[in-house]
Amino acid sequence: MEKKSSKKIRVGIFFGGISPEHEVSLVSAKGIISNLDKKKFNAVEIFIDKKGNFWTGKNASKKIDFNSLSKKIDVAFPILHGEGGEDGSIQGFFKTLKIPFVGSDITASAVCLDKSLLNKLTEFEGIKNPRFETIDYERDRPEEIRKKLADIKRKFKLPLFVKPARTGSSVGISKVAKLKELKTALEEAGKFDRKIIIEEGVEKCKEIEVSVLGNQIGDFKVSFPGRVIPGEEFYDYDDKYKNNKAEFEIPAKISKKTENEVKKIALEAYRVANCQGLSRVDLFLDNSGKIYLNEINTMPGFTPFSMYPKMWESSGLGYRDLITKLIELALSK
Repeated sequence: MEKKSSKKIRVGIFFGGISPEHEVSLVSAKGIISNLDKKKFNAVEIFIDKKGNFWTGKNASKKIDFNSLSKKIDVAFPILHGEGGEDGSIQGFFKTLKIPFVGSDITASAVCLDKSLLNKLTEFEGIKNPRFETIDYERDRPEEIRKKLADIKRKFKLPLFVKPARTGSSVGISKVAKLKELKTALEEAGKFDRKIIIEEGVEKCKEIEVSVLGNQIGDFKVSFPGRVIPGEEFYDYDDKYKNNKAEFEIPAKISKKTENEVKKIALEAYRVANCQGLSRVDLFLDNSGKIYLNEINTMPGFTPFSMYPKMWESSGLGYRDLITKLIELALSK
């Protein structure tokens, strides 16, 4: 989709949303709007409140007319996290209106947000994941749930990590050091999703992240890996957004051989999941050098200080140029 050089491209910045990560989205959107290349783009701010209503205009005071939306913007940048943003729903909305958009398509978005589906897909493709089990309180029969829990207690090594299957930003995650804590952890995860994934912890691991760009295999690009050093027992929501105790190594202090292997696995996971535009691939590196896929975030945190843009900055692609590149990728799909 080509635009005349004399005419600025109108970028609809969609932010807020219905997920528990609403506030995270506001911070990410502020960074993008402030750093958009004003010579090339005009920002059209579109706020989605927690009830799912779309607003625009000064102080988000005017409701959106969906019939005219495609005439108001040339491309959408949905800086939305979790439900309603990374689950394929907003992507389907844009496709229905024939509006190009930044990021992955419907299927990849839905699969990557669902940690259980992603684990099953990547495991089938030969990518190593931590040992896991899924409990779906809406789909599993009571006897199936009892059997799964019995198997987990008998076969899994502690600690366990109990996660809502379809949230991001570590919302609702608990670390289980003793089996008697499992019930409480399941209840906490169940506040956010009826589908829950239970993973065997990777002991004494390093948390490694990689930023990936591109639409097709020929143009995939991968950043230097970064390392998250949690300020708490693990990198949870408070550690990410409230406590400011976590530390970061960018680039990560790992051997060149390990770096190349991390990049290879990240790219393969991105390819297998059919991601487009951007994703942050999170991995675990244990003491023996084994690498495990943790998750893929198809719309990661995007403040100027977030890991995704900071890893690209370390790799030579600055924040403003990164935003431009993502918009160009959206228009070229």
